[in-house]
Amino acid sequence: MKKIIAALALALSLAAGTVPALAAEGAARPANPVDQFTGTVWMQTSHENKAAFLFGIDTAITVEYFVNSKAAEKAAKEGKAPSSNLSRFEKGWMTAMKDTSRDQVIEKIDAWYAAHPDKQDIPVMNVIWFSLIKPALAASK
Repeated sequence: MKKIIAALALALSLAAGTVPALAAEGAARPANPVDQFTGTVWMQTSHENKAAFLFGIDTAITVEYFVNSKAAEKAAKEGKAPSSNLSRFEKGWMTAMKDTSRDQVIEKIDAWYAAHPDKQDIPVMNVIWFSLIKPALAASK
């Protein structure tokens, strides 16, 4: 999970250069970069930067999946039971985004914030978790 947060922080820092809400002088910011990327920021972010943010998450999870697969292969070769070290978020992301394009994810997040104008202070990752990933995990059971 720390690796995902680091990737998100990187994606956020890339987006921050073009997002006035994050770059504003003297604006109080939460210490956690993930919490800084709220609906207010998301809705002011260009489509390209939204896609880049999601690409960063995809990339971090793909790397984790690859590392986990190699560890499972090694365990199998050694006659051990392979185990997964993928987080619930990573597994959920793969389930929720399996047949979904980045543009569709952007549309879903945009729609959530448009439907909840009083909740623009909610971090994007909360929206992704509670409105995209968690329902997909529940439906997959």
